[in-house]
Amino acid sequence: MTLGQLLLEATKNEMPKGNIKGICVVCSNETEQGLPLKECVSDNFTGWSYFFSGNCMCPECAFLFSDQTFRRKSWVASLQEFRTFKNDEAQQILFSPPEPPFFVHIAKTGQKQTWLSCIHRVAHNPHKYFFSHEKYDVPILFERDKAETYIQIIAEAMQKGLSKTELTTGEFNTKTWQRAIEGGYRDFLRELTKFKGDILWEVMVDVYRKGD
Repeated sequence: MTLGQLLLEATKNEMPKGNIKGICVVCSNETEQGLPLKECVSDNFTGWSYFFSGNCMCPECAFLFSDQTFRRKSWVASLQEFRTFKNDEAQQILFSPPEPPFFVHIAKTGQKQTWLSCIHRVAHNPHKYFFSHEKYDVPILFERDKAETYIQIIAEAMQKGLSKTELTTGEFNTKTWQRAIEGGYRDFLRELTKFKGDILWEVMVDVYRKGD
């Protein structure tokens, strides 16, 4: 199942149909009802790097571009439902997704369609699956055990007064180091630097909310 097929099922919409026989540039599948690219994306489209070689869009993939909600909002889709959500709900949804198959996308500014990197990444395991986040151009692997550990560490770090920027970059200001030395947790601070560049860690920092 492709992402376009899942979203068609989730939203209960009708599939657009064309008359071009060829290869879809989005999913690379063969189609006999393809639509021309100019009817699917505007001149302002910036996601060409996600496309494969082909001559059209299949109906399922064309549907992905028919509703700006998919780009502008965070959303979760399954065979039973499609719904948008606020960033404050992202952590809960990642840890408690709907019944498979499903997919989760987290938007920030609503400018990039990074879910295009996940056309063939529809999730089938709620404990280990790929999702997309607008900041990253690649599929992100969610592993529940690792994510739970990250959330516990992030919660402890936030309680000690660290900022999300510090946790994401692995660079701590002078006051943070001073508090760590005085509080006896300098080694804890040093351990945090090993997460620098870890995409799942960065996303967990982004979605973390106190009290979750």
